[in-house]
Amino acid sequence: MLRYFLRRLFIAIPTLLIVSLAVFGISKCAPGDPVEAFFSEEVRTTAEPGQEAEQYKRSAQQLGLDKPVFYLTFAPAPFPDTFWRVYPPARRERLSKLVFQTGNWPYVSVYDSTLSDFLKSAAALRDTSGARRNLALELSVLMTASQLEEIEASTHRIASLLNSLPSGNNMIPRLVALQSDVQRMQQTRQPLKTYQPAIHWNGINNQYHAWITGYLTGNWGLTRRMRPVWEEIRPALLATATLSGTALLLAFLIAIPLGVEMARFKNSRFDRWSKQLLFFLHSMPVFWLGGILVMLFTGNIIGKPLIENPYLDVTDQWLTGTESFSAWFVRKLPGFILPIAVLTLHALALIAMQMRGGMLETLRQDYIRTARAKGLNDDYIYWKHAFRNALFPIITLFGAMLPALLTGSLVVETLFNFPGLGLKTQTAFLNHDLATLSAILMAVAMLTIAGNLVADLMYALADPRVRFSNSA
Repeated sequence: MLRYFLRRLFIAIPTLLIVSLAVFGISKCAPGDPVEAFFSEEVRTTAEPGQEAEQYKRSAQQLGLDKPVFYLTFAPAPFPDTFWRVYPPARRERLSKLVFQTGNWPYVSVYDSTLSDFLKSAAALRDTSGARRNLALELSVLMTASQLEEIEASTHRIASLLNSLPSGNNMIPRLVALQSDVQRMQQTRQPLKTYQPAIHWNGINNQYHAWITGYLTGNWGLTRRMRPVWEEIRPALLATATLSGTALLLAFLIAIPLGVEMARFKNSRFDRWSKQLLFFLHSMPVFWLGGILVMLFTGNIIGKPLIENPYLDVTDQWLTGTESFSAWFVRKLPGFILPIAVLTLHALALIAMQMRGGMLETLRQDYIRTARAKGLNDDYIYWKHAFRNALFPIITLFGAMLPALLTGSLVVETLFNFPGLGLKTQTAFLNHDLATLSAILMAVAMLTIAGNLVADLMYALADPRVRFSNSA
């Protein structure tokens, strides 16, 4: 059994690693710049490239984004192995286009340095005339230009504008140096070098390594509100786990014996009415079923309302520093009753019908007919012989439903204003909170893999032939 468990565990670890790569890759491919999202004012206070890069770097360091993305970097040969240090991303993209045109990073780097010095000197010009305003507009064009022809044309226009300014002559030598750098890039183009691939080793000091080790050690990053992700999602996670876990437990406790009895009395009135009721419950939309329960238990249809207030609110979520979760749960128990009932009733039909089908399939086996021929009573046959082998579909369902402990039901949580992980996920998506979304995705992935692992172990416990066949 231990050998079987270890083999399954070794299969689960690479799967989780692949999932982590996918989640991390999606977060990096998402639109928007997280540094600007967190520190928009700090990184946009100047138009001078050098100063802007330093401000961006300081902000990126606080988020751990001042490192290469992965252990390896695949890039064209002209790009240096430290190209990720070019900040901000807009500047990096502009220089990248220039490298693709020239195939010569050293000359592009010199041009970028000369441009930074020129823009810094131009910002010191004191003039309020219309020519100064036109120069400012032209400088903004030059600062974002990424085509050599466009840069050359912009420098010629700037030269004519400088000649019209009283203090513009002092800038002419710097402009000549800038034009010289542009001309040198044009004359030394090596476009074929951009087709040569290069692999750069970045070591373990990279963003993915810090990200995955953070998950293993409990450091899940910062939310958009600059709070630790774990502290932000912990109340919602525990609330959803309690809600979904209770509903799942009740559904299995009710559905398994119900499915066995339905199979035992196949085609009887009890079996037919049970199937119709279960199909009705499962086919009804969750929001409709929840609305019916709210009307029944909180209205005056059956007299005095059984539940005064079945709703929770986001403001009712558990606050970690005020009381324990168990005390909060007991105090807010009326808000859990109807959401648990809705989730239980909705899952009941699927589990009961799977149990019924598994039992009917097992009862057709030869060893069941042999047990009956020996004169064993029905209870012993059903619960001792047939039940264990009929559990396979139920175990599969359990492994598939286990991730719902974390994901919850967005419809149910919205209907009852329940402060769970479903609403937290929706809020994080709308706010473009990538750290929170990545943490939730990883938590769901880990629970999904754990559910499959638990299901494999339950298969082996239900039928020892499973683990023996896998060890052969």
